[in-house]
Amino acid sequence: MPNYSYKAHDSRNRVLAGNMEAASIDAVIESLTGKSLLPISVDELNFDGSTRNQKFSRKLAANFGRFRGKVPYKTVVFFTRQFATMIAGGVPLARALEQLAHSEKTAFRKIVLQIRDDISIGHSFSDAVSKHPGAFNSMFVSVIRSGEMAGALDAVLDQLATYMENVETMRSKVKAAMRYPMFIGGFVILLVIGILWKLVPVFESMYAGFGAKLPAPTLALVSISHFLRDNILPLAAILILGAVGYQIGMANDRFKTGIHAMLLRVPVFGTILTKNILAIFSRTMALLMESGTPILQAIEIAGGVVSNKVYSNAIEGVYRRLQQGDLLSVALAGSGRFPPLVQQLVATGEESGRVDELLRKAAEFYEREIRNVVDSLAAIIEPFLIMVLGGIVGSILVALYLPVFSIGKLMSH
Repeated sequence: MPNYSYKAHDSRNRVLAGNMEAASIDAVIESLTGKSLLPISVDELNFDGSTRNQKFSRKLAANFGRFRGKVPYKTVVFFTRQFATMIAGGVPLARALEQLAHSEKTAFRKIVLQIRDDISIGHSFSDAVSKHPGAFNSMFVSVIRSGEMAGALDAVLDQLATYMENVETMRSKVKAAMRYPMFIGGFVILLVIGILWKLVPVFESMYAGFGAKLPAPTLALVSISHFLRDNILPLAAILILGAVGYQIGMANDRFKTGIHAMLLRVPVFGTILTKNILAIFSRTMALLMESGTPILQAIEIAGGVVSNKVYSNAIEGVYRRLQQGDLLSVALAGSGRFPPLVQQLVATGEESGRVDELLRKAAEFYEREIRNVVDSLAAIIEPFLIMVLGGIVGSILVALYLPVFSIGKLMSH
């Protein structure tokens, strides 16, 4: 069933935003009016959560403003675990939300209190959280709704909290893997700029006093130093324009797909990203299927959770194959993006009726792989980074001191 985003006025003239699954836009409008909400806009969503058939200007505005109203995932994870514990302990929904709101920052506190107010006037918890997509994504809403329908909200909340903690742990692992080389790379860039900006001019003025002809490497270094100092503002402008151009490009689906495909091909880190995507996909599907979400809806939600356009497109292809009657294992194999391990585990699960359990095993396998790679990454990459750092700085120092040897040779004659 298609997923829609909406904005609507409530009885207090507040603007509410949220997501809703429905057969059509008319069905969304009918559902909103039935809840005494006045629709402002209704848009169909793609697999990745972006608006379908959206104008480029609106895509661009959404791309630049995507962090506005966004609640950090870690905050939602911590809230979900506390909330699950309180509900399991028999605390009423509204009281649990009110108690938890006191310890949250202002933006998230307002959201939690809004959810409490909605529950107090008769809305279901899933409907209340669906109005805040910046904090609670479609996966969260779907799992909660399934738990409400089954009368097992406490159990589903506990599963959801565990799922989110695992996802956050893997995110932290992937970020940690990339943080060290990025830090070294930034340090090298700043060091080189510092040498070219401050040190090279000192040596240049010193060598000018000798009146000797400088070697080619030194001349090249002096030229680069002059270029940097004479064009610092244009270079800064180019960097800023490049960053803006990148954001504009990411509003284009083809450009975004190309960038995401390139990231997946980066040595070592591309492998980590791929395994993280497979782990998130497998764990999301396992949770959704275990909570009773229909497979087509589960695939659609998983396509938005993976946050990679290449895999989102592949999962959309899986969705279309499932609509045509293919088994999930066959559809995954046909996408060309899911390895034999996932395909075989799903196929075995289809035969035994344990797809969710075996998808969870696939997620655990890839999470172990990520942990192993990240734990050994520093030992693998540190010698390489030291060689690169030493090579760059060493080459600059050799070019700087090369005239010293030449002058000494001339003076000896």
